[in-house]
Amino acid sequence: MTDRPLRNTRRTFLATSALGALAGIATSGSAGETAATAPDPEFTIDCSVVRVDDWDTATGARAVFGDGSFVSIGQGTPDRFGAPGRVVESVTFTDPNGNDRTFSNDPTGCDPGAKAITFTDSRVTVRGTEFTDVDATPDSLISTVDLHLVDGTTENVYHYDGPPTDVPGVYRGTGDNEGKVIEAFEISYDLNYTTHYVRNPAADKYLLGKESCQDRCIEIVGATDGAVDYEFTVDGPVRAVTLSDRRGATPGGNDAISDNGDGTWTATGSTGNPGYSDVYAVDGAVTSFTQTGGPGDYVLRESEWRILEDTSPSTDLLAVVATESGEVDYEFTVDGVARPITNAGDKRSAAGNDSVTDNGDGTVTVDGFTGNAGYGDTYAVTGDVTDFQRTGGDADFRIDYNGTEVSPTDLVDQY
Repeated sequence: MTDRPLRNTRRTFLATSALGALAGIATSGSAGETAATAPDPEFTIDCSVVRVDDWDTATGARAVFGDGSFVSIGQGTPDRFGAPGRVVESVTFTDPNGNDRTFSNDPTGCDPGAKAITFTDSRVTVRGTEFTDVDATPDSLISTVDLHLVDGTTENVYHYDGPPTDVPGVYRGTGDNEGKVIEAFEISYDLNYTTHYVRNPAADKYLLGKESCQDRCIEIVGATDGAVDYEFTVDGPVRAVTLSDRRGATPGGNDAISDNGDGTWTATGSTGNPGYSDVYAVDGAVTSFTQTGGPGDYVLRESEWRILEDTSPSTDLLAVVATESGEVDYEFTVDGVARPITNAGDKRSAAGNDSVTDNGDGTVTVDGFTGNAGYGDTYAVTGDVTDFQRTGGDADFRIDYNGTEVSPTDLVDQY
């Protein structure tokens, strides 16, 4: 998890990275040693709370927790700050001249208690006890409340010109963000110019190997038999990512990443054959992509489904989704190829009870099973769907084809 730049509000908040400076003194819960150019506070780390007896010259601080969350104090000298249920990993104190000093914590055997901010995938519940360690619940002192989503977008829930009357509550994405997975909840307020940035532990599986939603996953996917050699350049860093035994780049193998020294990075590699791919996390725009060799076709995509470039025949997304409790057995035939999508989310991914059979005549048959309202199976289909049949079960279902609901008859007849 990399630090997120804090957004503009009426105040400028402390944004010093504590994660990048863990060379501070290991205190095992307390510290009092001095440094000539850094603040020398007297404090104790009590699992989830930093208790300060003397701020000395320090005027700001940042406590980073083991899950990547943080609480920062931009100004003022509170007696304590922290977040219930989260273990302090390090604390950094900063003085008015920008000097800082980081102390790491050894939290062996500590019990941080119950979390005051909890998450599901797409909902965050905020309780007033989150703020008991920063003197008071902020209420009308709030500057901003933001939801950060795993697709990289941020929804501003409240701003200082219209603060909520009470902080505790349940928050979720609205409008275009409805149902999206939350990466983190962030609240900034005027009391000691404090910011709480709290990560959702459920977000990791949706980030697909990225360190934060500021990264984007670039994937070069083989679409036909044959190798695909490639080279691409990014205006920013590139990092290899492994998602599974079939999806991942291997620097030191047949893939390589180089820093060009001018702010751009170049990746070269080779992949190929349907279902196999190389994956990279990038922090910047892809400025060029070239297939340098190999007879295979490929799909270049970003963040799973945004297609950047496609040399293969048209690939469509087909999902069979139950709309009520019960079972749905189905079978369909494609004049081409079909591939189960196993990472379309908890409710929409194809699973072990779904199969694709090559008929040896240029067609494949998909046989699957799903059930219960909202659950289904998703496939990438290249070619015409020539037949679709329910083979068992009595639950109602729908077919989503590239995001549009179609009937079995319309699915087949459109060709």
